[in-house]
Order: sequence, then structure tokens, then C-alpha cells
Amino acid sequence: MIKKTVDRWGNSQGVRLPKDLLQQIGLDDPVGEEIEIDVRNNEIVIRKADHRSPLEKRFDGFDVEEYFNDQESREIDLGDAIGREEL
Repeated sequence: MIKKTVDRWGNSQGVRLPKDLLQQIGLDDPVGEEIEIDVRNNEIVIRKADHRSPLEKRFDGFDVEEYFNDQESREIDLGDAIGREEL
């Protein structure tokens, strides 16, 4: 655990975060990086911002190989080609 002092920065307050602490959450070059700050259970939580799209987030934990290994083939035989279907 690291103890820091809250300092005044203009009309705001701030805490300087050591670089090695930021590296632990994946911020190797933190200047200009976006972070998310939240309050949970009376604690301030700081984490690296999640820049994935909502669609990408919906597929968290989805295993493509497992899904297709569990599925039966859904291929449908529509018969022989008629006309110019085959090139």
C-alpha cells in the first residue's frame, strides 16, 4: 500500500500517482491516457479506460471454437446447380 497526500491544484485537489503503480494497471506510458474513476464502497477505484466497442464487450468470454465444436452442421443441401450459380 502506498500513502500519498492530497494536494491543491488550482481550485481542485489532486494526488500524484507513481509510474510503477500505473504500470500495474497497464499504463506504461500514462501521460495523456484515459482512465476511469469510480467510487465503490467508500473507496476510489481507478482503472485503465476500456476502449472496446459495445459489440466487442458483448462477446466477452465467448469461445468461438467451443461454440462451433458443440454445434451440429447446419448445412442444407439445395440440390444441383441450375443456371449460372457455379462460376
